[in-house]
Parts: sequence; C-alpha cells; structure tokens
Amino acid sequence: MEKVFTLQNADKFAQYESYWHSITPQTDAQIFQRWLFAFSSIHTTWESNMNLYNSIKNFEEWINNSELLMQRLIEGRAGLHNQRYINILSFSKKFWANPDAFKKSSNESWVDLRNRLAKDLTGIGLAKTSFALELCYPNTVEVVCLDVHMLRLLNLNEQGYRANIPKEIRAYELGEKVWLNKSQSLLVSPYITRCLWWDLNQGHQNSRYWSHCFEDQLCFDFCG
Repeated sequence: MEKVFTLQNADKFAQYESYWHSITPQTDAQIFQRWLFAFSSIHTTWESNMNLYNSIKNFEEWINNSELLMQRLIEGRAGLHNQRYINILSFSKKFWANPDAFKKSSNESWVDLRNRLAKDLTGIGLAKTSFALELCYPNTVEVVCLDVHMLRLLNLNEQGYRANIPKEIRAYELGEKVWLNKSQSLLVSPYITRCLWWDLNQGHQNSRYWSHCFEDQLCFDFCG
C-alpha cells in the first residue's frame, strides 16, 4: 500500500485520471456494458473476464434473444454458464426497465446507491456492484471494490464481501472507509488508487492490458 499512497505518484495519478476520464461511459448503453463487464468478472480470472465480456458486449444482438445470450456465454468459456445466464438476464431486464435506477439520486450517497443495487440484483454482491460503479464513474465514485485480494490486504474477513447481511455490510464498509480516507488524503479517486495498486501487483504500468476493451480510440497521451 505504501507504493500507492504517496505524493510521489502524483504524475501517475494524473495519467490514470486522464485515461479513465477518456473512457468514462456517456450513454445508458455504455453504462450497461460496464455492468456486463462487472457481471463477467464474478468467479473468474481477469483474462477470462475479458474473454467473456467480449463475447457479450454487443448486447443489441442478444438482448431480445435469450438463446443467443446463452450461446455467447458458452463461447466466452468462463464457466458457470447457467448461473451467469440467470443473473445477466435478470439484470438486463431490470436495467432497461429503468436505467435511471442505476444512477445516484440527489438524496442518496454512493454507499447508499451501492447497497441498494447489491440488494436488488441477483448474483452480484457488494464487491462487484462497487466494481460496476467504479467503471461507470471512475473519477467521482466513492465506493471501492474489495475483492479477496483487497480484503486480505486490509486484514478483513473474506466473507465480508459475499453476503448482504448487516454484520458483513458493516465489515465491508469499515475496510472501504480505510481505502477512501487514504485516497481522499491525496485528493485522488479511490478507484484510481485501486487501479494503480492492482496494476502494480500485475506487473503493468497502466490499465490498458485489460481496459482497452472499453476504448473507442487509443489514448496516445496515456500510452506514451
């Protein structure tokens, strides 16, 4: 954590902020795709996450054809096809019934939004709901995806990210506040600091080894 939370990373933070701003979703369709990526990340590696997302990201092809969705999930080769099918189909119907319900209202906090959505959606808990919001609002979001690796880093019970029960939500939010406070002390989005931490652990200098699937055009300033 010391390698991330230091003013010496000021230039790096600025690069990350610029890059993620350039691929921040602007339409409901793009927000929907970020949620698809988050659903695709459940119980799989980041490589399989990308493969599965690339199989289903052109949602207009399967949104009214559930059989084709199942075919695309199988082609994505990330496993758990039946459960993913149920979860993604349920999410898709809820999202397109009311896209605004997936956006923060003026009278709720980011944590309130995350908890509300995690409770309402099938098959996605606090961590991956947070991940979806991070992808949708990378520079402004105030929740953090605490996956298994993050929970270990923060010395939290790994069960804290799995269930929507009050005790575990409190444990999750406790660790989340630690990360939020450290990020806020540097005036940096918690997602940006988390991205840097993740990329350093993966041995990469930026996020494009996986985030390029969101790009409409190459970000030459970031890539150098």
